[in-house]
This record gives sequence, structure tokens and C-alpha cells, in this order.
Amino acid sequence: MPGRTIATARNLLNSGATDNLAATNTFGPLPIQGRRLSVWASWTGTPTGSFSLECTFDGKTWVVVPGAAAEFTANSQAQPAGGASSAVWNWANVPGNMARIRYTRSGGTGTLTIRASSGD
Repeated sequence: MPGRTIATARNLLNSGATDNLAATNTFGPLPIQGRRLSVWASWTGTPTGSFSLECTFDGKTWVVVPGAAAEFTANSQAQPAGGASSAVWNWANVPGNMARIRYTRSGGTGTLTIRASSGD
């Protein structure tokens, strides 16, 4: 179910969207209200892969947010490495008015639950 829209309620961007990690997938778009974005993710199973943060102004052209990779690697459990785990990521000055998390699979399977919020 890549690319499905997640409804907003105040600055809570979703209420725990869950999706499959058996393939490369995107989670969002997440409307950005302000310049800060916080994302909580929890995964089960045995996924191995990597996350990236992408943003857009027009909803069509998505680009990787410059410098976002440092937040993913700041926490040793921030990338799926073959087992269940969770992570929280926080970014300031996110460009664009929508963001999404891209999961690039390299092996294994699992389920990802993701929650996000934004503000100033």
C-alpha cells in the first residue's frame, strides 16, 4: 500500500499507520505544519533495510532531505537490522509542506507502525 494518504488531526499526522516491510515502500505523505517534524517508528519481524526522509512542495517531486541521514544514524537502532526495534527521529527546518518516510528493503520481512507530528 505505498503512497497512501494519512489523515491529519491537529498536529498529529497519523494515529499509528501500519504497513508491510516485505518490499521497498513509502509511508506518507505527512503534511508538515511548521518546520519541525518528529517521527516514531516501531517494527516487528526480521526486516533489514534503511529509512530516508523525503519532502515535496508540490506532492509530485520528492527529494531526500539534505542532512536527514544523520538523524537516522544517530541512534544505533534507527535502521532495521534483522530484528524488532523502534526509534524516534526529530528534524528541524524540514523543507516543503509534505514529507514521507521511504523504507528501502535489503532483506527479511516485518511490519512497521509509524506516528508523526509537526509544529514550530
